[in-house]
Amino acid sequence: MEKDRLQSIANLAKLRFEESQMDGMLIDFNKIMAYVDKVKELDTKSVTEEEIYEWSENRIRPDILGESLTRDEISSIAPKFENGYIVVPRVIET
Repeated sequence: MEKDRLQSIANLAKLRFEESQMDGMLIDFNKIMAYVDKVKELDTKSVTEEEIYEWSENRIRPDILGESLTRDEISSIAPKFENGYIVVPRVIET
């Protein structure tokens, strides 16, 4: 893989790294892709779906109405509370 392709993938994944890290990232990425190519060569014709997918069941708790906090109780324990809402730090840049 070439540097421009790796940079394009990094941009799509919203990854940022320094130009000095590019050679190391390129080596690592090419190692990963070589491993994926090896895995693609495996003969999996004899593997059944039962061996791949394990049966699991969602265990959902019952939706039982219980006591809840009042707005005043929430405002007293929230780090920041304005205009009836809990204010949290911004985590996504726009």
